[in-house]
Amino acid sequence: MDLLNLLESFVRVIDNGSLSGGARQRHISQPAMSQQLNLLEAQVGQELVFRTNKGVKPTVAGKIVYEHAQKMLRQSALMFEEVQDQAAAESGSLVVSVSQAMGADIITPLIFDLRKQYPDLSVSIKMDDDLIDVVQTGIDLAIRTGITGDTSGVSRKIAIVETCLAASPDYLAKHGMPQTPEALSDLNYIQYRYEKLVSSLDMFRHGQKHVVALKSEFVAGHPQVMVQALLNSVGFTRMPLFMMRDFEANGQLQRLLPDYQCEEKPVYLVYPSRDAVTRKTEIFIDAMIERFRDAPGIRLVGQKPVQLAQPA
Repeated sequence: MDLLNLLESFVRVIDNGSLSGGARQRHISQPAMSQQLNLLEAQVGQELVFRTNKGVKPTVAGKIVYEHAQKMLRQSALMFEEVQDQAAAESGSLVVSVSQAMGADIITPLIFDLRKQYPDLSVSIKMDDDLIDVVQTGIDLAIRTGITGDTSGVSRKIAIVETCLAASPDYLAKHGMPQTPEALSDLNYIQYRYEKLVSSLDMFRHGQKHVVALKSEFVAGHPQVMVQALLNSVGFTRMPLFMMRDFEANGQLQRLLPDYQCEEKPVYLVYPSRDAVTRKTEIFIDAMIERFRDAPGIRLVGQKPVQLAQPA
């Protein structure tokens, strides 16, 4: 019989002052309780109780064992409680908001992999480029690229997304491969979403900034529409490297001016409060950071959480 079981029986005997009382609480017979006490005394090598007409009392050695047994039983109970809490924390639903591009290319495959490791973890993903308030909408975690938007809660910068210019080989064969940033002004720029007209593009080389005027005749409201526009030789655009990788590898798209750097986009985690980061959220964030670590064109950065101001 394991030691913890013997110690629990011993504690029940001392607490009740009798073998019969301890046996009733343990739901065993008095002879079985007496046998357990004998086994414990054999392990300790000393008598732990002495019997009187009114029951049993601990010996000096028994008092020492009793004191340590209580601590060991409390620690054991706490261990099982924490394990159960951990299991409960790793189950249940987690609501995540993410942009359409990152959601499709990185977060959705990540969720499928997490499901294999944590079958009880349910992640509800909302892919939308609109910047919502995580507190008002009940979002557990938002992944924001570029800006956090007008939201309350807590923000934490975790990564940088590199971007590049891309066009199809057919489009470049027809209009020519630009050799300088200024040559981009002669090409058609595919704009993503129409909140604000993009009229210029900043590019950098050797510490020098080039501001390029753009002309746009096509606006794509979805990342896949933007990709289809590129593949159909509508023009060129700026896109994340993690989106570009497969198209460049199979020759469907080419990178423009690779010696120049485009503007980078910071990646923020936004959650309602510091206390709102549950075990489920930690599991997701840790897995996402590891996925970022291996993703081309994404650099991890470390920044402490920052309390965001309440929206006006």
